Amino acid sequence: MSVLPLLVGVYIASLFITYPFRVSPDILLKINLVMLSSVILSFAGYKITIQMVSSITNLSRAAGKIASGDLMADPSAGQEAEELEALSASLKAISKSARELLEKVERLSLKDRLTGLYNASYIRERLGEEIGRAVYYQRPCSFAYLVVEHAEAYEAREGRAAWEEVLKAVAGILSGHLGEFGRAARISGYEFTWILPDTNKKKAIEIVERIRLELQKFFDKRGISPEALGVSVGISENPLDGGDANAIYFKAQDRARAVKIPAQSRVEAF
Repeated sequence: MSVLPLLVGVYIASLFITYPFRVSPDILLKINLVMLSSVILSFAGYKITIQMVSSITNLSRAAGKIASGDLMADPSAGQEAEELEALSASLKAISKSARELLEKVERLSLKDRLTGLYNASYIRERLGEEIGRAVYYQRPCSFAYLVVEHAEAYEAREGRAAWEEVLKAVAGILSGHLGEFGRAARISGYEFTWILPDTNKKKAIEIVERIRLELQKFFDKRGISPEALGVSVGISENPLDGGDANAIYFKAQDRARAVKIPAQSRVEAF
């Protein structure tokens, strides 16, 4: 039994599913790409299988007639050979398309399209690796979680283009302070994180403060008042704030989200 109808049904159903948790547009795009590619490849495989079976069946029937004494039977060898050659070319084309699609999905799964930063899945995995390395070598590792305050109100008032300019500016400023082994991610519409390997909390606070000042300069140049946009940053460090990646991640997140101070940017590290 072909799985094609099942895959088609699952793909169509996925377009109308309301997930019980927040799913970003990028994740939905990846899900739909994977489902759509599965449907396309299954359909192509189904058609190729039909052609192959038909070709082999025709040859088998002709061979059976010849074996039974019907020397007038025409196996159409030339036609079958052409069909098999065409099938081989189709398989190569499908294989190439599948590789290209998988590479595209892989790129999408790692990077945020707008800012070029990594996404939440990658940064969580990378944080686990860095914490493991820090524990093994008994070195510090800090983690920062940034929330752009009043983001939704700003976007509603100024428009999507102005908000995207802010997001790109935040990403650019963060990228300029990462160092050789640091990594930054955009993990939601207005939240960013970054890893500071081999960096204790004192040094991390200094780096984050420089980032905050650069962001404030950008806001000032654009005429964005502190009441319109601000940033809250939470900082955590291994091993002071936890011995594993989850503890470090959520400690920084809690500090960034804990207290909302109007008209003011802030850094929380303790």
